Amino acid sequence: MSVLIETNLGDIVIDLNTEECPITCKNFLKLCKIKYYNFCLFYNVQKDFLVECGDPSNTGKGGESIYGLLYGNEAKYFQDEIKKSLRHNEIGTVAMANTSKDKNDSKFYITLKSDLNELNDKHTIFGRVVEGIEILNKINSTFSDNNNRPLQNIRILHTIILDDPFPDPNGLSEHIPNLSPKFIKQPTDDRFEIDEDLDKENRGKTKEEISEIIDEKDAKSRSELLEMIGVLPSADIRPPDHVLFVCKLNPLTEAEDLELVFSQCGTVKSCEVVRDKVTNDSLCYAFVEYSSKEECEKAYLKMENILIDERRIHVDFCQSVAKVRNNQNSLKNFLTRSKGGSGGLDRKHILNKNYQQESGTKGYNYVDDDDRNFKKQKNNEKDSRERDMISSPENDNRHKDRNHNRSYDRDKRNRDDERDRDRDRDRDRDRDRDRDRDRDRDRDRDRDGDRDGERDRYSDRDREKDRYSDKDRDRERDRYSDRDRDRDRYNDRDRDRYSDRDRDRYSDRDNDRNREKNRYRR
Repeated sequence: MSVLIETNLGDIVIDLNTEECPITCKNFLKLCKIKYYNFCLFYNVQKDFLVECGDPSNTGKGGESIYGLLYGNEAKYFQDEIKKSLRHNEIGTVAMANTSKDKNDSKFYITLKSDLNELNDKHTIFGRVVEGIEILNKINSTFSDNNNRPLQNIRILHTIILDDPFPDPNGLSEHIPNLSPKFIKQPTDDRFEIDEDLDKENRGKTKEEISEIIDEKDAKSRSELLEMIGVLPSADIRPPDHVLFVCKLNPLTEAEDLELVFSQCGTVKSCEVVRDKVTNDSLCYAFVEYSSKEECEKAYLKMENILIDERRIHVDFCQSVAKVRNNQNSLKNFLTRSKGGSGGLDRKHILNKNYQQESGTKGYNYVDDDDRNFKKQKNNEKDSRERDMISSPENDNRHKDRNHNRSYDRDKRNRDDERDRDRDRDRDRDRDRDRDRDRDRDRDRDRDGDRDGERDRYSDRDREKDRYSDKDRDRERDRYSDRDRDRDRYNDRDRDRYSDRDRDRYSDRDNDRNREKNRYRR
């Protein structure tokens, strides 16, 4: 009595304890028979503990027993079949994941560690894994999120019953599908399958090819970004393949000289040295346009690092799409300037992303050609008008007066500038004098403050010295007073002692004398 479970990591074979747990084994076998477990996820993987499965909702809150499917919600759960002889003493023990006592449905778990005694007498053990322990080790080593769900989906693909001793209950045939269901991934499931080949598009390719693919994707993403911010009219636009970019030019090199050099490789349709729009100085780079791609490639190979006007130039293919404008108010996205005049594009050319406009001689420096030509035309008209005014005889005197007035204005302006400079110089001198005076005042104030502080410090020291001197003097006076007092006390004691002794001595002497007198009298 066994069941083969096919997962996207490999096959697992489970032997069932049909004699000890007939109700639980019958539930598991019949659910496998109706393909109830197909595509169920191993939604709870606790490392070195257990892996849980059997809920089609893949949340751990669903699932229903075969009895509930056949007989309704009253038979949704079935009772426990806990046996003392069946313990969680080895890896691969299969038991029902009941929520509480006698609350068994379709969910089950497989242990990933031996001797899990804390699960004994709580769950019905109805089988064990006899083949596929290495698959359990792979499941145990997967990475999981905070809810113990694997970061890559591990699921049951198919279940095959190898031996079924129980007859089918009534109504079961209605739930058995004719064919195994096809896997349809839920739109809300954003995780990769663990057997999914994430690198299949790079299989069999070299590192150079993979790097080229990555560069193409990066370039496309940058183009889409430039399109979104309005720099490019379209992300699919491509630079012309018949135009060369030339840099490191000598500022004195003219477009005619450059065209003469590059015409050795083919027909040059246009050659433009890009200049500053204000000063008209050369920016030391240019664009050379050929009539064909082959001529452009030939010039690229031949003209690199050649010497032009004592400068080694650098040549590369043009990457500029400056001739393409993103005009939101019209369909004129390409500016056309040719040697013969100007022209436009129709709608079919604009919508064709592979179309390359023959651009003429201008437009590679990101400056609007219309505005630039308009300014140039105005400057030419102004120059011609001034030349006509200067060349006419009747305007000679007026021109002289204008020059005289201009000279007078220039002299007056120079005098005013000189006066302003003198005023600024005097102001700076006064400011420096005031700054020096303030600095001297601050220095004197600091010196006086230091002197006062020094005086106060010495005064405090003298005061402290006087205080200690008075204290020492009082202490000395008290000491001498105590000494004098002791001396007087000892003197009084000695005086009394000597006085008593003298008195006794004189008294004895008087007595002896009186006794002598009395003796002679007798």
